[in-house]
Formats: sequence, C-alpha cells, structure tokens
Amino acid sequence: MKKWALFLILASCKVSSFTTVVSPSLSFQSYKTFRLIEYSQQVNITQPEYDNPENRKLINQSIIEEMKSLGLSQNQAKSDIIVTYTLLIRDMVDTRIDSAVVYKPWVDTQQDSFNYTEGALTLVFIDDKTGNVLAQSQLESIMDRNPKKFESDIPKIIKKMFNRIENEINEHN
Repeated sequence: MKKWALFLILASCKVSSFTTVVSPSLSFQSYKTFRLIEYSQQVNITQPEYDNPENRKLINQSIIEEMKSLGLSQNQAKSDIIVTYTLLIRDMVDTRIDSAVVYKPWVDTQQDSFNYTEGALTLVFIDDKTGNVLAQSQLESIMDRNPKKFESDIPKIIKKMFNRIENEINEHN
C-alpha cells in the first residue's frame, strides 16, 4: 500500500527543467529559409512507445509548422538556418527510505524505489553559413505513463519551445 501511495504522489508531480539560450543577435526576420536535419539516431529500443517513427514524424511536422509561422520557407538544398533536434528517453529509478514519504519519529531503514521514465527534447538552431549556434532550447520532464499523451502533447511542447525562444529574442531587443 505504501508503494502505491508513493507512486501516486510522484506520478502526480511532473518535475521538469526548461532551459533556453539565444544568441543576442538572433532575429528570425533576417533569415528566409531553413532546413530540418532529420534525427538519425536509431529508435530507442527500450522505450519504443515514446521514441518511434510516428512521434519523430510528428516532431518534424511541428518544427516545420513553427518555422513557417515565423515566415521562413523550407529549402533542404540551400538554407539560412539549420534546425535539428535530439530526443532522449530513459528509464530511471528513484531509491529512497520509506520514512521520506510518511513522518515517523523513529529511523526507518527500509528502502523503497520508484521506477519512472524521463525524457529530454532539445532543439538547436544553427546559422548554415557560419556554423554558429543561434539558439538552443531543452525541455526535460518525467514522462506520462500513457505514451499516447506524449504523442498528443508533441505539437504543444514544440510550440512552447518556440515561444520561449521568441521571448528570449524579444528580451534582447
């Protein structure tokens, strides 16, 4: 019963880290074209329900839509900006002492663990002419137990990352 209580507490908390770094000189208006470099790492065989060709296609489509909404056109042959991404999904184990969940006036030495899945998505924008990184945004989070939820959240996640980059650009200007 205690293990289920711990599971419910941790499953309801989505711990995430969201970092964005933007070159102070970045302005999407000064660029006209982009190309998307396909994420070429082999499909994650330990978590294929999260990292699979369908989800990668959805990530690609979401990036393309966001770039087009910024006024850039896709040109795989000759571009001004290269956009690429990495997706990392891994199984994690959180080991803790039972008393960390429920206060007890005595020392408890029973160890417990919680298995969960953690994901990280990183977007990188590179100036195709100079090779300089223009912007990078990374979102790390504990994955929902339902892989279909991740699939339906992909467009929202990509939009959130683009919004964060645009906010950083606006702060610099």
